[in-house]
Amino acid sequence: MSRAIDSKNKLRETPRVVVDFDLLRRIGGRNFRDLGGHPVAGGHRVRRGKIYRSAHLAQIPDESPHPLAAIRLRTLVTLQSQLEVRHLGPPRAEFLESGVRWEHIPIGDSWFRDDGFYKIETPPGHEHLVIVTEFRNGWQSFFKLLAEREVYPLVFHCSAGRDRTGVGAVMLLELLGVSRELIVADFLESNATFPKMPLSERQLEPIFSLIEESGGIENFLLDTLGLDVTDLEAIRGDLLEPAAG
Repeated sequence: MSRAIDSKNKLRETPRVVVDFDLLRRIGGRNFRDLGGHPVAGGHRVRRGKIYRSAHLAQIPDESPHPLAAIRLRTLVTLQSQLEVRHLGPPRAEFLESGVRWEHIPIGDSWFRDDGFYKIETPPGHEHLVIVTEFRNGWQSFFKLLAEREVYPLVFHCSAGRDRTGVGAVMLLELLGVSRELIVADFLESNATFPKMPLSERQLEPIFSLIEESGGIENFLLDTLGLDVTDLEAIRGDLLEPAAG
């Protein structure tokens, strides 16, 4: 009887995917880019040299200098789970020198375990939506940090710099007023780094739908993530250039 029950329980278990940490180590420092330069309605533009996105920064090939080394970085935000940081390591010491502030905001702790990667079952195409809905507290901390003064230049990253980092970039660019077309283009730019695991525009549709159902990005961030109006004003104030006069 007990064996029969055990078998049924195993069938109900969430599918497990073994994480290839060797592969993740090899992509350190890749998928790096400035989120600035995008035009915004009203003549504004996202400031360049303020906020960057990247894959993890634990192990980076030495054959060429990483562009982050030339940036007078103030804040580095790690969105990896605690297990990923334990296996891959923290950002390289050279990026944390001269008083750079390192903030670890784990997104995905409940999914990453020593024996594999577990995710709740979702309808096809909703894999990126649950990155938002399952980790609202983490995203609240992320945006609260972006709203602090004197944190820029800032770089944020996960392991591959495409899924959690991509979702964070989507919400941020939406807040700043960047067009959906350009937001999607930035999201899909990660495909140049990961051609064998391409992202698609359809993966963002559930996130955009959730934002619209919430009454727009401001209501979404205020009501769903628990931010304050002053947080949104601070982020826009730091990351948007004044309109051309």
